Amino acid sequence: MLLNSNQISEYIKESEYSKRAQIGIDLSACKIERIDVGSWVMLDKTEIDPKGYIDIPTINIDGKECWRLEKGIYSVTFNEGIHVPNDCAAKITHRSSLYRTGTIIESPWWDPGFHCEQMNSTMIVNGLAIIEKNARVAQIVFWRVDEIGEQYSGQFQGLNTAYKPS
Repeated sequence: MLLNSNQISEYIKESEYSKRAQIGIDLSACKIERIDVGSWVMLDKTEIDPKGYIDIPTINIDGKECWRLEKGIYSVTFNEGIHVPNDCAAKITHRSSLYRTGTIIESPWWDPGFHCEQMNSTMIVNGLAIIEKNARVAQIVFWRVDEIGEQYSGQFQGLNTAYKPS
C-alpha cells in the first residue's frame, strides 16, 4: 500500500525546504557532484573511488545561488534525512518539473531499517539544467510491506552521500 505524506512524515527528517505532497514528501537539493567514476561490485561489497565525485560549485544567476549542469550523471544530496521503518520500503523519483526537461532522478529501493542523516540519489541530465540551491527536485514515497523481513545492514548504512568511505 502506498502511504500518504501524513503517514510518512515521522520517517523523514524534513528541512525548511521540504514540502509534503499527497503521496510523498518533496526533497530539496543541497549539494550536487558530477559522477566520473566506475565501480567494482563484488559478492560482499562495492568499491567506488571517492575521487570520482567532483563537487559542482554554485554560481550566481539573476541573484540566485544555482548549479549550471551540462549533460551528464550527477549525485544529488538532499537536505532531508530518512529512517525507513521495519515495515516499509521507500523510493525517490524526480518531480515532474525536472522530468519535463529530460532530467531524471532515480534511486534504488530504500530497504526496511535503512537510515541516514541526508539522503542522496543519482540525477541524469540530458541537456542543460539550471537548478537553484535548495529547490525541490525530487519526491520520496513509501510503501508498506506485507510482512516484516530482514532489515538493511549493508555497507552504506548511515552514509550521508552517495559513497564516501572512511
